[in-house]
Amino acid sequence: MGKSQPYEAAWVPGLGHEIDRDESLKVGFRWLAETERKYGVVGVVVMYAKGMVRNAPLLEQAAGRWQFVSTRSSSPSRRGRGPVLAIWPPDDRTLELAEQLAVGSALCVIPGSLNDGTAWIRRTNARCLVDGFAAPDAAVLADEISKSLDHMLFFGGHNGFLGGGEKEDAIRRLIAISRRPDAPSQEAIEEYLRASGKTDGDGARRAGKWYEEILEGKRHRDYTGRTIR
Repeated sequence: MGKSQPYEAAWVPGLGHEIDRDESLKVGFRWLAETERKYGVVGVVVMYAKGMVRNAPLLEQAAGRWQFVSTRSSSPSRRGRGPVLAIWPPDDRTLELAEQLAVGSALCVIPGSLNDGTAWIRRTNARCLVDGFAAPDAAVLADEISKSLDHMLFFGGHNGFLGGGEKEDAIRRLIAISRRPDAPSQEAIEEYLRASGKTDGDGARRAGKWYEEILEGKRHRDYTGRTIR
């Protein structure tokens, strides 16, 4: 855990990997129990919906020991009290909740089928708890593209590219990138933004959608109605 990262990070191969589902869960729950002892604080499990405990007998057993929380919980807020195990988080909101709860402690993610967790694994340099697995290599972007995206993130990433002048800056940079002969895919752009840690999931998804629309020929307007060029 470093100054820029407020929790220790680990991951377990999940539903999109060649590993038995129950074996994956066992590794995760073993990590949670061991990390609880390390920090001396009870941990929690984060899932998309608490009702998902019925999806596997191991989850039902774990629910008798640990609190399960989700973005749909009536009171999911519980910042920085102990380790967190995020099981099959399908979207940014679920993973961001897990990150908030893990502040000052540790977070382990078991990716699901809808989100392989690659961007988070790269951003946090998470340690894999099962030998023989690794996150896929990131798409290699040209230096000029990376630098432009970094400037875009510095200027507007913290606001999701919606602050004063930030949408215009993002659109112009994305237009310039789209015109290059080595223009990356929408997925590569969005993954780069997610992995940066300088914008949230909504910001990365928003910029990715703008880029996809630019590739399709759509024109975007600023808040005065003028076309952004």
